[in-house]
Amino acid sequence: MTFDVREFARTARGSHRAEMDLAGLTPDDVDADAARLIRILRDLEGSTMHRMRNLLVTATHKDARVTAFLTTWAFEKYWIADALTAVLEATGHPTDSPDGMLRSSRAERADRRGPVRRAIAGNIAGPKLVAAHVTIGLIDEWVTSVAYRRLGELAGRLQAVVAMVLEVKDRHIAFLAEEAQRRLTESGRARSLAAKTVKQTAWPVGATERPAEDRTFFETLVFGGKEGAARASELAASIAGLPGLAPLGPLVAGRLVP
Repeated sequence: MTFDVREFARTARGSHRAEMDLAGLTPDDVDADAARLIRILRDLEGSTMHRMRNLLVTATHKDARVTAFLTTWAFEKYWIADALTAVLEATGHPTDSPDGMLRSSRAERADRRGPVRRAIAGNIAGPKLVAAHVTIGLIDEWVTSVAYRRLGELAGRLQAVVAMVLEVKDRHIAFLAEEAQRRLTESGRARSLAAKTVKQTAWPVGATERPAEDRTFFETLVFGGKEGAARASELAASIAGLPGLAPLGPLVAGRLVP
């Protein structure tokens, strides 16, 4: 293991407001589509504590290394969400997210389970479920990183903000990739649990709590069209490179492409 969790915690990135140069930004610099994508990404980043609740009712909470990472990970994601709110404020776009009907899908039923049912399922699965959790986290960071790069294309004035966010997320990816690779390589049981969890997950993680219209918008803007399909293909190739998950790359990509 090469990722230094103690150094990660020591150098955690907090509020970004002081380092962001948002002076002079106008609504014209961030059009309605870019602003909507920012709100969706902000809400996804801000749902971290909900995700932590679901993770820590399972054996994952007994893994000291992963739990130590998750503490700082949640802290940094909170401040990413705050930075995105600052962009919306600076450009005069609404910061509130509208409510709406959720998608109803049998395929996502397991992803909607509450903490009690997750705790029961997690106790049955045992410690090998940690591999599934770091794998899901890794894939989700890949998905949202694609979305941030798309945001940079839509709003050129936000390139520096996007670069800053991706720099923070690169460390998250480094840890999760190392853990997923190691754990999936070591255990067939871990690979089986990870594959099952990937099949049951809606992407990006937290999407089940977002309005159906926002989810369709996200999929169309980020993964729609020829260029979006190419992004999805690259994502599928990355997933296929994980031990035992080769067949699941196209499945995840297929759920993201509208």
